Amino acid sequence: MTAYNLFDLVGGLAVFLFGMVMMNNNITAFAGDKLRKIMLLLTRSKVRGYLTGLGVTILNQSSSATTVLEAMLVGSGLLTFQQSLAITLGAELGSTFLGQLFAFPKITKLSTLFIAAGFFAYLIVSSKRRKSAANTLLGFGFLFLGMEMMSRAMEPLKGYPPFLNAMKAVEAPELGILLGLVFTMIIQSSGATSGIVIAMAIAGSINLYQAVPINLGASIGTCITAILGSLTLNREAKRTAYIHVVFQTIGVFIAYILLHIPYGGENLYIFLAKKITFLITGTMNNLPRQIAMAHTLMPVINHIVVIPLLPWIVKVFNRFVPPMPPKEEFGVQYLNDSILTEPAIALIQVKKEILRMAPIIKRMLETSQQIFNHRDRDLCAQIKADDKQLDYLRREIVLYLTKISKQPLTDQESRTQVGYLFIVNELENLADVIDKNVQDRAKKLLKKGLQFSEEGMEEVNELFKMVQHNFIHVMTVFEKDDLEEAKKLSRLAEKSWEVQTALRRKHFERLNVGVQPSLETTEIHMDLLNHLHRIDQHMYHIVQAILEMHGAG
Repeated sequence: MTAYNLFDLVGGLAVFLFGMVMMNNNITAFAGDKLRKIMLLLTRSKVRGYLTGLGVTILNQSSSATTVLEAMLVGSGLLTFQQSLAITLGAELGSTFLGQLFAFPKITKLSTLFIAAGFFAYLIVSSKRRKSAANTLLGFGFLFLGMEMMSRAMEPLKGYPPFLNAMKAVEAPELGILLGLVFTMIIQSSGATSGIVIAMAIAGSINLYQAVPINLGASIGTCITAILGSLTLNREAKRTAYIHVVFQTIGVFIAYILLHIPYGGENLYIFLAKKITFLITGTMNNLPRQIAMAHTLMPVINHIVVIPLLPWIVKVFNRFVPPMPPKEEFGVQYLNDSILTEPAIALIQVKKEILRMAPIIKRMLETSQQIFNHRDRDLCAQIKADDKQLDYLRREIVLYLTKISKQPLTDQESRTQVGYLFIVNELENLADVIDKNVQDRAKKLLKKGLQFSEEGMEEVNELFKMVQHNFIHVMTVFEKDDLEEAKKLSRLAEKSWEVQTALRRKHFERLNVGVQPSLETTEIHMDLLNHLHRIDQHMYHIVQAILEMHGAG
């Protein structure tokens, strides 16, 4: 083997890895939002979760990328740890698809066609998404060009005694597994290890007995990327990465046992790989396909064993890596700086944090009504405490939204970021009206020992009830992004003022007939009606922000 062969080998590996990174990054740019939405929508059942993990990994060609995204979603609270298990298992099987593709030696001959198509498409198209699609095709071409270069560079090795002696030692499964594990931890891609092994097989410098243990080790080594990606996330995200290691280790252990069971003149694992390859291809001499099939065989056998035992595996896992305890003190639950690089996910988290403000404001409205009805000044402390929580949430949400604004955002994400700033400030202003104005009127009423007339109190309760109903309605529209209902609410904005006007007229009628409680409480009564109307106005500002966020304002 000459120095030029070595240059070709190292250069081929570099081109291969560059193609893989380029393909993965551009698939994320081209379809990242869709992949996230698919993962969120299709994980409600174990079967769908498994198929989602399988499909997403086949698409992005990296179980590590799938697991990192999955850990991020779990850490953000968008997926539960239990939901992530099926995705992880599906991703493990999906990660072997690239090896199956590499096992078609002739496909590498088309590498320059893919490169040309991707490059010229990149020059022609203008939109970012289409350029990402073109770069994905370009990365695909580099992937196979690297394979071709490595295969050609390693051809001299098949007659190089020192290399053959070294590979002979790899036939011992323990050493082969260790080699595959360490190499994959360094390059952080089991797909790359599988590609190199198949390239060596195409070059005739490795046999099936040597290739299988290396690929088994690669299955565990690839977990390092997910572990590193979860280091800045919370414990639930880390648990998602760690369980990936557990599943892969169980699979490798099962395969290791099968490698030591004699069967049909082979060991059982090799016999199964050859037999399945023969059933599919009709030949016993397709070494690249046998290697790819052996690589796929591990997760298949593993899942047959693991899936029925999953509840017990998780139970034991929870003892060693316990779940994250629930938070006891008040604070943000969904805002995490580690996901700022994924603005779409970060904005979903902001919305969930904003929705936490809704039950607090609802409680403030109910409590303020109770003060008027039950004349209980002690309830004022509860409103003050609730308002402090809202001030805290508003401050943290606004700070987080400003951090999101520094990330590269799509037009829709920019509108959403601005809309959320507007909505969270409207909610805080609304709460201030309750805390500073409505509560102040209640305190003044109690301090002076005054009381609304019976009819006046009924009208105030009616207005409180309407305001509370409107608030629940508006926040439901916000939660569900129900644009049709938002348009209806915006058209009904004047109804609140019509009700206010009718109630004022009734109060004036009581003044005209000399109802004493009405005479004594006129100022407080009018102010209260005005403040409740202001609360309604803040709600309709929120409705307008929702419409503008979605381009319907």
